[in-house]
Amino acid sequence: MQTIPSPAGAPPRDRTDAALLEVDNLTMEYEVDGGNVSAVSNVSFALHAGESLGLVGESGCGKTSVAMSLLRLQADNARFREGEIRLNGEDLLPLSEAEMRTHRWKDISMVFQGAMNAWNPVQRVGAQILEAINLHIKPRPTAAEARKRMEDLFNLVGVDPKMLDRYPHEFSGGMRQRAIIAMALSCDPQIIIADEPTTALDVIVQDQILAQLLRIQKELGMAIIYISHDIAVIAEVTQKIAVMYAGRIVEIGPTEEVFANPRHPYGYLLLHSAPSITGPRRRLAPLKGEPPNLLNPPTGCRFHPRCPFATEKCVVESPPLQEVSPGHSVECWHWDKVPSMAEEGHA
Repeated sequence: MQTIPSPAGAPPRDRTDAALLEVDNLTMEYEVDGGNVSAVSNVSFALHAGESLGLVGESGCGKTSVAMSLLRLQADNARFREGEIRLNGEDLLPLSEAEMRTHRWKDISMVFQGAMNAWNPVQRVGAQILEAINLHIKPRPTAAEARKRMEDLFNLVGVDPKMLDRYPHEFSGGMRQRAIIAMALSCDPQIIIADEPTTALDVIVQDQILAQLLRIQKELGMAIIYISHDIAVIAEVTQKIAVMYAGRIVEIGPTEEVFANPRHPYGYLLLHSAPSITGPRRRLAPLKGEPPNLLNPPTGCRFHPRCPFATEKCVVESPPLQEVSPGHSVECWHWDKVPSMAEEGHA
């Protein structure tokens, strides 16, 4: 695979520094006519150089709200109530829009969900990538340097560089997604956020896209946050997983550990609601009920109305996020009641 050099004039970037991104107690609400929607509540995690983190959970659990907050692209009615988002030690929340613009694409970029809608349909794809390069790479490259960089990026993601001069509708779905990845890489970011990067693609193209992202991450040494409701995708591409429910991270830890030994009832039921084509046959345990209305979330643990292990304590007291094994933390009063996959013979 071809390596993409850092932009001309940029100092070499040390990708081994710990804690590129630290999210601490992030709380964000949407102001609507009926009140405030508690979309992100006390979310904390860290992302290190070269690390891959998966955010997984049902639709509406807050995954994309977290991602858009990291880029400060939240909706106009969003309000941060508390917390910090530190990128290389700098808190992004107090920054002005002009200051934040210097970080987007250059330090942290995004592969948006829905590749067709992410492109301007009346502008050539190469022109759109060039706009990001000219805005964020300093000093601005010459036209020849920028063209060479875009061609290298297209080669990296497996698209013929001649397609730079085509319009988005002339790309297949998989090609549009690869082009979005190339655009996200165009300014040599330290972190990429991939929001449902394989949505609406067939399984073969999905596998190709994920394999390319893994190869690119390994070669360029960047950190990636994957967002998906597909727990199988998260298992395949991440080192660490954060399970979200109703705006909160309810379980976080090494991917293998969380899958082999889920300690939160929600994570446990998510795993049991999906069939597996490997290992022994097992009975599926569908996740019953509906996610809560975040205009008026439940008291105590937000999962208690759907939890088979809930007690009165869960109704009245919100559990803290506590470490139950090295690097594996869970927000549950009764995590020790949750059976492991090994105990059930499914590990």
